[in-house]
Amino acid sequence: AGKVPMPAGPAGWFPPPVKLTAAGQAAAAALKMRPTSENPRLSCQITSIVVARVFDGTINRITQSANEIKMEYGAAPGLTRTVHMNMKAHPANVKPSRAGHSIGRWDGDTLVVDTVGFLPGTVAGNLPHSSKLHVVERFTLNPTTLELTRDIVAEDPEYFVDKYVDTDNVL
Repeated sequence: AGKVPMPAGPAGWFPPPVKLTAAGQAAAAALKMRPTSENPRLSCQITSIVVARVFDGTINRITQSANEIKMEYGAAPGLTRTVHMNMKAHPANVKPSRAGHSIGRWDGDTLVVDTVGFLPGTVAGNLPHSSKLHVVERFTLNPTTLELTRDIVAEDPEYFVDKYVDTDNVL
């Protein structure tokens, strides 16, 4: 009682964007059976940096200082990511979080952000990710249209057989 199977994922994710390992399939099945009260999306929480930018809540503010870039997502309770621009590697003792630990560098006019250190959770819907999730994003701004393009490659050796690869654009 109280458990309602959730859809497989956002519209268009049939089939899902990655093939899952046996552990990933078990985690996806568990997500489908969770009570609706445990679904973060139904309590207006940002579920994942992978889909947050266009699905959970757009980035409302980006601020840059000498050593970091902050990305503030969505409405309350929101999520803030800090991209450390003065680090070449992630520290060994990253405290896991929904946003993970991000380090960045410029590749010409493209911001490359490497993120690890996630709490286990869901990319979106019933697509799970483990604490081994590793996301690399490439943000490029078109100066004429002010369209920000993000190319994403996410790997999770515990739950994904292959890579999650996507691109999104926002104005």
